[in-house]
Amino acid sequence: MSSTDALIRAVHLAARKLAGAGGFDALIRDVLALCVEAVEAEGGTIYLHDPATRSLVFHHVLPESVAPMLQGHRIADDFGVAGRAFQRREAVVTSASAGEHSARDIARSTGVSVRNMVTVPLTIGDDEPVGVVQVLNKRGGEFTENDLAVLDTVAAISTLAYVNGVLLEQQSRASSLLGMGKVSHDIGNLAASLYANIAFSEMAMQGLKDQLAQTEADETISMYVESLDGMFGDLRQSIDRIVGYSRLISDLSAGRALRPNKQVGSLAKTIQTSAAYLETEGRRNHVALRYEIQEDAPPTLHDELFVFRIVQNLVGNAIKAVRETIPDDWLASVEQGEEGIFGEVVVRYRYLEGWHIVEVQDAGPGMTRETADRILAGNARSSWDKGSGSGWGTKIVLELAATHNAEVSIDSELGKGTVFRVSIPHDPGTTEAGNDSPAQ
Repeated sequence: MSSTDALIRAVHLAARKLAGAGGFDALIRDVLALCVEAVEAEGGTIYLHDPATRSLVFHHVLPESVAPMLQGHRIADDFGVAGRAFQRREAVVTSASAGEHSARDIARSTGVSVRNMVTVPLTIGDDEPVGVVQVLNKRGGEFTENDLAVLDTVAAISTLAYVNGVLLEQQSRASSLLGMGKVSHDIGNLAASLYANIAFSEMAMQGLKDQLAQTEADETISMYVESLDGMFGDLRQSIDRIVGYSRLISDLSAGRALRPNKQVGSLAKTIQTSAAYLETEGRRNHVALRYEIQEDAPPTLHDELFVFRIVQNLVGNAIKAVRETIPDDWLASVEQGEEGIFGEVVVRYRYLEGWHIVEVQDAGPGMTRETADRILAGNARSSWDKGSGSGWGTKIVLELAATHNAEVSIDSELGKGTVFRVSIPHDPGTTEAGNDSPAQ
């Protein structure tokens, strides 16, 4: 095959395959496979750039048997051959015969012997690269200038597909949030009617209580009246939460700054109450909720609704994570309508060295460090097969936590579950600050 034919074939294949990519993970895997195939290499690795940490983060490798040795691997974006290709925005050719350190490093970490290697930045023109691709061991010889031309072209097409995918993802999220903003407006209108009915009911209830106070009322009747009076109070509080959350979504959808209404109070009750709302949802998904709450923690300045939503979003995600691990044969063994429990989610709250620490722990499938970093950067969607989501739940957690100067962290290990941690600095109601970060 002539060099021109090889180039045309590579471009045609890349354009056709990447146009139908179904998601980021599939797209990145296809990019690597295309590069390896285009230059008849034996394998390769692809890294994507993380601007927040200025690092190149491992995503895929061929052959796939090497993947366990590279999980969680990241390097500085100016380190080694990959860093050189990324910073210079040009291909770098490596030869084992020349005694290159990178070839020896790869052989040592993966067990794959490197004869020759090409590292190409994923970039278009003079734009900042989105990552790098390394292909190694040309079948039947050395990499040629034509191979470099093919890789440069495929890399440019791949970068275009990647950037387009990012834009489509952002557009989808923006459209989703805009739709939520419209719904929140409708919720506010409906809530106004509910408020009017509650106000009338409370007036009627007060009139009934006044009448009962003037007569010898039966104790049973008085008990029912007091119960109903408490129910009206709970109903009003629930409507307040719904309206507050709809305003929150409206602000997010319009790009307005969030407006927390902070008051000094106990976090313990808010945390347990918000999680308890999801107990029924948990049981329906065969997940139990367990609480470890420090009741005597000091009161602190906070927005009750914001903390309520943080906990609900984290617990909701944790239930989905545990649900993901339930085997289909176990589900099939549970009789229709039964609420057998397979796993649990633990909700913790404690006060430690000037920080109010909220943790939600699940025994789900866990995640890689790269996935956790994407979540903390606000760039991750729901990844569960048995549940779905737009990814806005964790984005909202980050936004709400920021209004309280809180730190959000994730401890996770594949196959062992995840702990989401929100650490809120103690504020007794003054402007004093200066606490150290909480112990992780």
